[in-house]
Amino acid sequence: MAHNPFYHRGAIRESVHFYDRQHETGQVANLIGASQSVSIVGPRRIGKTSLLYHLLDEGVRAERGLLLPDYVLVPIDAEGMEQASSLAVYALLLNGIYEALGRDREAGADTVGYRDLSSEIKSLYLSGAKVVFFIDEFELLAANQNLDPPFFSGLRGLATRYAVSYVLASQHPLVSLVYADDSVLSSPFFNIFATVPLGLFDEETAWGMVVDLLGRAAMTLPEPALDAIADLAGPHPFFMQIAAYHACEVMRSVGQWDEQCSATLGDRFYEEAQHHYLYYWNGLDATQRSVLANLTAAQHDRGARDALRLLQMQCLVVRTDSGCRHVSSSLQRFVRLQDIEGLVQEGPFVIDLQRRTVTVAGELLELSKTQFKLLAHLAQHGGNIVTSRALEAHVWQDEYVGDPERLKAAVKHLRRALGPWAKCVINVRGVGYALRMGGQ
Repeated sequence: MAHNPFYHRGAIRESVHFYDRQHETGQVANLIGASQSVSIVGPRRIGKTSLLYHLLDEGVRAERGLLLPDYVLVPIDAEGMEQASSLAVYALLLNGIYEALGRDREAGADTVGYRDLSSEIKSLYLSGAKVVFFIDEFELLAANQNLDPPFFSGLRGLATRYAVSYVLASQHPLVSLVYADDSVLSSPFFNIFATVPLGLFDEETAWGMVVDLLGRAAMTLPEPALDAIADLAGPHPFFMQIAAYHACEVMRSVGQWDEQCSATLGDRFYEEAQHHYLYYWNGLDATQRSVLANLTAAQHDRGARDALRLLQMQCLVVRTDSGCRHVSSSLQRFVRLQDIEGLVQEGPFVIDLQRRTVTVAGELLELSKTQFKLLAHLAQHGGNIVTSRALEAHVWQDEYVGDPERLKAAVKHLRRALGPWAKCVINVRGVGYALRMGGQ
């Protein structure tokens, strides 16, 4: 039986498994060739580390003209360096050069000075070699309280004197990273970078990745399975890998795809993906969470533009001809389960209590003040029955007169405004009303 070709949960280290990113690969390689430093920016799990490994691959380096002895490409992982001294960081860079050159690590190289690092780089430069540091998770170094403006200015000095280039990978642009010393950003080090954003695949590329990797493993999936993968993961390469992996496993177990297979795939995928969604969610502020949960209304709110732009950069939202949507159905499922202050999410309804907007299945409704109060109050009770008296008292408050006909008329008008969703407002004769999906 063919092996499952979708197993990458971490970085892709071998270029044979790397897919696409041809534009970004060429862009970074060309910038390196011009002795330009590069900042690769993208959210978690979008493939920044994989791109670095890809660029360091011998075959890719040969194709792009970045081989020894002309170029010394030095991979540096900043993980674990959050509290390192500047001397320890210099040692990390110097030892990285030794390893890239295939030289033995020198004794006593755990802590070296700037001059030691500069001297080695100068020697290589005079021999015609350019040093390029590939630094992954740069934000960890940025937040290191032991690295001050002179440290970063020293790195800039190496670029100026010896054509050193830096390829930094981080989740956020350099200017918006959290630095231990606010004055760090005044360092000229940050003026030498070209930014290469790393984002979602387009839909054709995402689909092509799945089909291509299946073909390499001599496997196939029926079109309904491919449609389910695309719906669950959206054009996100990491989540496409997860969804396709589980689709292959479901197919192995049943042999023939049906509707139950799609449901099983959805549950398996969501169980794994929700932990990643929670990470993204915890990185959003209250406004961004509210906008993500209420995309339809947010697109008509000028004050939400910055939040929408950030959500798009975080690959949580994609733009369409008609506006914006969640990157995938599973992310939307996750968001609908979150408690958000000032927002009521019940069934297909998203009710913003502050903006007084209601969307249903992505459509913005026009409701009167009374209709809004009725729907919001029913939704806040989560399918439970609200007595007629309590509902009248909430809607009309001081104007409450105990007139059942007034409430009946208001509910009738609400149902008319809800259109195809009118059946969600049910009447329990002699008791009151409830908002229930399916009208039961």
